[in-house]
Amino acid sequence: MNILYITKLTGNMWAGPNNSVPAQIAAQSKYDNVFWYNINKVAKEGWSERKYYNNLKDFPSKRIKDLPTPFNNPDIVIFEGVYEYPFNSLIYEVWKRKIPYIIVPRSALTEKAQKSSVFKKKIGNFLFFERFVKKATAIHYLTKREWLESKIKWPTNYFIIPNGIDDRGPIQKNNEINKLKGIYIGRIELYQKGLNVLIQACSEVKEDLRRANCTIELYGPDRDESKLKLLNIIQENDIEDLVFVKDSIFKEEKEKVQLNADFFIMTSRFEGHPMGLIEALSFGLPALVTEGTNMREEIVSANAGWGADMNSYSIASALKEIVEENSMIREKGSNGKLLSLNYNWDKLAETTREAYRKLINLDVKI
Repeated sequence: MNILYITKLTGNMWAGPNNSVPAQIAAQSKYDNVFWYNINKVAKEGWSERKYYNNLKDFPSKRIKDLPTPFNNPDIVIFEGVYEYPFNSLIYEVWKRKIPYIIVPRSALTEKAQKSSVFKKKIGNFLFFERFVKKATAIHYLTKREWLESKIKWPTNYFIIPNGIDDRGPIQKNNEINKLKGIYIGRIELYQKGLNVLIQACSEVKEDLRRANCTIELYGPDRDESKLKLLNIIQENDIEDLVFVKDSIFKEEKEKVQLNADFFIMTSRFEGHPMGLIEALSFGLPALVTEGTNMREEIVSANAGWGADMNSYSIASALKEIVEENSMIREKGSNGKLLSLNYNWDKLAETTREAYRKLINLDVKI
């Protein structure tokens, strides 16, 4: 099967798709003939070394017919994202040539995401993007919750296959817990990531956190000057000794931080399927998550962490539960590690291959 992936990735490794999309394509390349066309001029280390990676410098025309054979006439096209205006000419070409295509919206079609930049999206949907979604062969959602939050407005053919991770192997963590360290790794963004609500929750249980010698570290790049706002909220709530906002971390430094932490926190209002959360579980970190992460039910069912509603009272209750049952943290972390094994990229690529073949009625094995 010849698969053409079309993306507009910047290479900024703090944006989830810049991690998950290359990993997804790499896994799929083990089973199918793939071509990655990034509508950007990014020559990122690790991407450009892949024979199937191409960007706007390689093929500036933005026309599928100008790509090399057989990808100038692919079996299927995968659009990674929805509201990417550089896709438009390619979409018109796909329509004209009646090439089957799939959209991976990564939460862009959920009700909450639609309320962000609502005026722009309403106009964009009316003029173009509603047709783009409705004409798709299928929508590839990453979680059942993402589908549930999207299906009312976008009642289209769909399938659900999550993001994945590579198998990390055994993790060795210190069995003694004298102090507790919680971490968040992601964008420093108040609204989507719910960090303002997290800080309020920490304030509500600050004495419990102090008694347990528990601190929380937030790692990530700034988004819309959220970092300064967050620091001000921390100061106003008198928890500067409990919550620390830090810079971005990558590779070995990121791995070290996760190995030295005791639990992970993600209080998002909405997500697609957060790779950062799956990765944390693979490091043996139990997780405190809200419904918006799309993994609350799985984590609670697997006894791999704590679930909370999207309000400070519920998150504060979960934090209090963590410090009161810190003897259970390693057990929950082990359960998280087991849960993460469900998200192996190679296994998911096999499932994805079968989904694509079924959609385009390709029954003959290649």
